Amino acid sequence: MSEEVGMPKHGEFCWSELATNNLESCKPFYKNLFGWEIAESKNDVGMEYLEYNLPDEYPMGGMFNMQAEMYGGTCPPPHFANYISVENVDEAAANVERLGGKLCHPPMEIPNVGRMVTITDPTGATVVLITLKQM
Repeated sequence: MSEEVGMPKHGEFCWSELATNNLESCKPFYKNLFGWEIAESKNDVGMEYLEYNLPDEYPMGGMFNMQAEMYGGTCPPPHFANYISVENVDEAAANVERLGGKLCHPPMEIPNVGRMVTITDPTGATVVLITLKQM
């Protein structure tokens, strides 16, 4: 196993997440393509949530089956979301519109993980900002 991983720094990419409509077909695809180990998350986030990592490494991302209610009634196409660490999600969200971006939803809690918000930048690119709970 790698050395202990510390909390990510402000502005650092810290997680990648696959939102899919067929988790069962994604698992063997990524396992065979990259050698990812895929297992149930140890965090209870209120739904089936898998984490992936390289052998003997810490998790680097997660994957889940999208549900229409997560997206206001209609699921988008399957996609990866990148998470960027921020010191305070609420403060960062307050700055997004002032800087020309948009909030996709208000900041929200992720049980046992932290607080997050999905935003779009002035060009329409989407990214997730997250403040992780101190463990």
